[in-house]
Amino acid sequence: MQYKILFILSFCFAFIFESNAQTNSTKELRGKYLGQKPPGMTATIFAEGIVSTDSIEHSAPAFSPDGSIVLWTKIYKGRPSFIVEMRKENGVWTQPALPSFASSDADDFYPAFSVDGKKLFFSSRRALPAGYPENEDMWIWVVERKEEGWGVPVPLDSTIMKGFEYAHSVSKSGTIFFSSRRPGTRDFDIFSAKWVNHKYREPQLLNDKINTSGYEDGPFIAPDESYLIFESQRPQSVEGSIDLFICFRQKDGTWSNPKNMGSKINTKYSERFAMVSPDGKYLFFGSNRRQLSDNLYFDIYWIDARIINELKNDLK
Repeated sequence: MQYKILFILSFCFAFIFESNAQTNSTKELRGKYLGQKPPGMTATIFAEGIVSTDSIEHSAPAFSPDGSIVLWTKIYKGRPSFIVEMRKENGVWTQPALPSFASSDADDFYPAFSVDGKKLFFSSRRALPAGYPENEDMWIWVVERKEEGWGVPVPLDSTIMKGFEYAHSVSKSGTIFFSSRRPGTRDFDIFSAKWVNHKYREPQLLNDKINTSGYEDGPFIAPDESYLIFESQRPQSVEGSIDLFICFRQKDGTWSNPKNMGSKINTKYSERFAMVSPDGKYLFFGSNRRQLSDNLYFDIYWIDARIINELKNDLK
């Protein structure tokens, strides 16, 4: 029954995509990053009509380290959210489709690869297996990438999953950074949990430089943990909007004060979902700055990741 439902969902998605991107759906895409022209130091919309459409793009695109797979989240108004996948086969990118691990009856969000590309982490509202506590809302899952496709998703250990967990990034050492809204807490905050001896340690709330009494979400940790990008709504935001902030690891192991990523990234609208490409060359993020007719939804933008070094040099 589940496969039948998944087939129906795939058919519906194919119809929706075709009707929203007719000019691009038959275009043959080759090369890195869907064959798109790389950006410079000005943020530009990414893969318009293919990735950035009139739906809500609710994550940055997660490219595998070998550049052969990309996944991201789409939401259509009044429909469940789902993860979309494209694969490069014989040098040509396939059309967007649901991955084999897609849920037939629950929202899936926020795909993010491990640094080695062998695992994909994502958030989901799907039912947890027996033996797990009843999840409040969202839980982080992981699925192995195999030669023939994807394995079977499993939820992360309840050691670190305590409430509404979402929006995650994993460093080379296996430390996971994620957002959580714990029962009875103020808002979303950012936590980290180290991976030691094949299991997670108890998660730690990041310090008050990063977490405020307001909203912090969507962490992206550099593979070597040298910097952290996250979204926040705080006094340093542009006109009170949700902006992207960055902090750098200092010599003593602590984090620098978060810095607004500036006008090359942030606007009076909302900027979210930061993710740096596996080769370190590009910063992807979501923004609803493109106010076309009644489209107030998020599109995906990208910019040369040299912006990160510029911001680091500004702190010196």
